[in-house]
Amino acid sequence: MSQNVIINSVNNDGEVAQILFKPDNSIAVVNLGNVILPYLFNPSILVPPKEIYGVYTILILDDDCSYYLTIPRPTATPTPTVTTTKTQTPTVTLTVTPTPTFNPCKVPTQTPTTTQTPTQTPTTTQTPTLSCTNPCGCN
Repeated sequence: MSQNVIINSVNNDGEVAQILFKPDNSIAVVNLGNVILPYLFNPSILVPPKEIYGVYTILILDDDCSYYLTIPRPTATPTPTVTTTKTQTPTVTLTVTPTPTFNPCKVPTQTPTTTQTPTQTPTTTQTPTLSCTNPCGCN
């Protein structure tokens, strides 16, 4: 809690101001008293020690003007979380293709095929025979 805050005013440097401090995590208001601007405030000297975060009310005593200084508590910036997603890599699957092998011990045999061949049917033609009626012979 070693943080400090400088309370100043461009128009009122060197003037007396009354400063009230309302810490952001407390309901109590702390009167820092009458101080000359610019003023270096170290909240760790308070009992109990405080942080610098909160609202400062600055009352300039010479002209009855009030100014406000707010120091917000820093908010955590979310850090993106890297989520790894598994990507499926295609697996190569070998497909076995049978390769025909030749066995020299086995001689390929031919498969007989039946082919019908037309057969001619002989036709009988009668040849006229000469009949010889001559008892002496016929020539």
